[in-house]
Amino acid sequence: MKKRHLLLLFLFSIVLFSCEGSDAYQGKWKAINRDDERFEITFTATEIATKDSKRKTLKYEYSQNSIHYENGAITYGIQLSDGREYQLFFPKKDKSVGMLLDRDGRMVYTLSRNAYVTYDDIYKLD
Repeated sequence: MKKRHLLLLFLFSIVLFSCEGSDAYQGKWKAINRDDERFEITFTATEIATKDSKRKTLKYEYSQNSIHYENGAITYGIQLSDGREYQLFFPKKDKSVGMLLDRDGRMVYTLSRNAYVTYDDIYKLD
């Protein structure tokens, strides 16, 4: 009986921690939205914080709900606590640039660890 409880506890902890955001995208990002406005976005294991050019910060709790690999690109599915779903898409092996897409695959933000980049910049980078 005791082993069964330990096994259940172990399985529950795997499920609980698998919902946290991946280390691959945690940290600070420079972002540009569809209107060419600049933001800073920070991902922690359970929260996204967006800061606009006026230093206004909004925070959202989220969980990661999928990972998809295809042709060297990786996509992480995330869901905000209010139910909205997004995808973090990294089209190249260099995971220092990517995009945050809405559930229909439309770009919400371009993302870069080092500089503000446009959509065109992401596909020009090698």
